[in-house]
Amino acid sequence: MQQQYRLKSRASFNYIYKKGASYSNKQLILYVVKSARSLKAGFSVSKKVGGSVQRNRVKRQLRECFRLMIPDIAVGYNMVFVARSTLYGATSDEIRASMRQLLERAGLIVLKGADGNAE
Repeated sequence: MQQQYRLKSRASFNYIYKKGASYSNKQLILYVVKSARSLKAGFSVSKKVGGSVQRNRVKRQLRECFRLMIPDIAVGYNMVFVARSTLYGATSDEIRASMRQLLERAGLIVLKGADGNAE
C-alpha cells in the first residue's frame, strides 16, 4: 500500500475512534470519519490476535486487501480497521469479503460503470 494512503499518527487514530462512525462484523471493526479530499486507512491488531509474527501477518493481509480495493472506495474518508481475534487464520479472500462487507455497509464502495466513471 502506498504511503499516501497510510494513516500513521496516534492523534489521527484517536480522532477517528472518538468522532467516527463504527461498523462491525465477525472479523473486523471499521471506524470511518469524513476528511478533506483524501483517502487514508490505518490498521490496528491487538495482542489478542497473537504474538508479533501473527499480528504482523494479519496487518500485511489487511493492507494488501485494502490496496486491491482502493479503486472501488470513495475518496474523502479516513478509516481504521481493527482486527478481531477470529481474523487470524482467515484466507485473503475471507478478509477481502469481510472488509468489502463493512465498506458497503458504510456506503463507501463506489460502483463503476462500463465507461469507468462512477455512477
